[in-house]
Amino acid sequence: MDDTTKPPTILRQISMHSVMRLLVQGARSRSDLARETGLSKQTISDVMRTLEDLGWVRNIGTRAGGMGRSAVLYEVERRAGMVLGMDIGASRFRIELCDMLGGSLASQEMRTEHLRGDRLLYDILDYSRKVIAECGKGRVLRFACLATPGVVHPGTGHLTRVSALPSLSGIDLAGALEQGLGCTTLVENDMNAAILGERWRGTARDMEDVAYVGLGTGVGQGLIVGGRLWRGATGAAGEVANLPIGADSLEPESLARGTLERVLGMPQILQSYALPAGRAASLAAFTHALEAQDAAAQEVLERIGGLSAQLVLSIQAMLDPQAVVMGGMLGLVPGVVEKTRDHLARRSPRPVRLLSAGLGLRSTVMGASYLALTGMYNQVFTPQLESRSLDQPWPLPSVEPVSAPSVVTQ
Repeated sequence: MDDTTKPPTILRQISMHSVMRLLVQGARSRSDLARETGLSKQTISDVMRTLEDLGWVRNIGTRAGGMGRSAVLYEVERRAGMVLGMDIGASRFRIELCDMLGGSLASQEMRTEHLRGDRLLYDILDYSRKVIAECGKGRVLRFACLATPGVVHPGTGHLTRVSALPSLSGIDLAGALEQGLGCTTLVENDMNAAILGERWRGTARDMEDVAYVGLGTGVGQGLIVGGRLWRGATGAAGEVANLPIGADSLEPESLARGTLERVLGMPQILQSYALPAGRAASLAAFTHALEAQDAAAQEVLERIGGLSAQLVLSIQAMLDPQAVVMGGMLGLVPGVVEKTRDHLARRSPRPVRLLSAGLGLRSTVMGASYLALTGMYNQVFTPQLESRSLDQPWPLPSVEPVSAPSVVTQ
């Protein structure tokens, strides 16, 4: 692929944009594209010739069956490059390397404790480059996205309120990643990425108004409003840790850590289970105790359900979403979603749809991959007059893509 070619005119970009938005959904003939875009057959022929020359699409043969002249089919060239989604959290670092349609090239993770706190950025880059070298199959890395706890300022891109990963706070994180990876890189809040992952390939597919609640080391929320990610004026939409739920919001600990997070964060929950009887303060021990119907564990589960229900009802009252998706290491413990539903049924005069995250603990890294894909497509194919944003939604395949069947090889 020749990336030094002179950029197309804006009108040609508009046509290429329209065509690519259809091709990412599946193979089509030039007649299909002309009919669905409203562009002339000559324009479609010119666009397809340009896209083929640039290496973005490929001819996959002719459509089998039917009457009349066989139609040549085109699809996105999945080998035209790759994108990288990354998820760094208090306990895990996950990577998803994808082709041009979101097909997985590599899916790996490691414990964050194996990364050096004072050299966290360098270790993220080293590990990512190793995966790219081993699994990228010679493809060009075109875009990357790192999802992380904290607030990403929309103006500077700097990360704040990231107590779990202090070495990443206050630096030009996106710039450092771009320099280290050699491609445009976005930095996004982990809960924002999680709701995008669930909307793309999880339990919130195609929902226009939906929220994600993550219960883990911290407590967070991601929001889709009107089909678009809602970040807020300063990038802090969904920072629910400070909601005055579960404790006195004026106490110093509440002001320092967040009222809700100090009682619903996983470390506090596990300590409340373990300390009274000298048990192990681990998620595995707590989960095992729940499975054994341990009375102390059941009491803690009841408290989780009550606090979570208050959080969900706050979201419901303000946003009226189609559903709330619950995830995170604590949110996915068996029984948490069910107990929260029980509390919602007792506290709410109208039904609240609460779903468990379909992607499990991979919601965030898949959302980062989705942002990398949409960022790449917008960077390349969004007309210059509309290029102010790299997160315009694209109709990417909601399942692992396969090449179009029913073709006759030429």
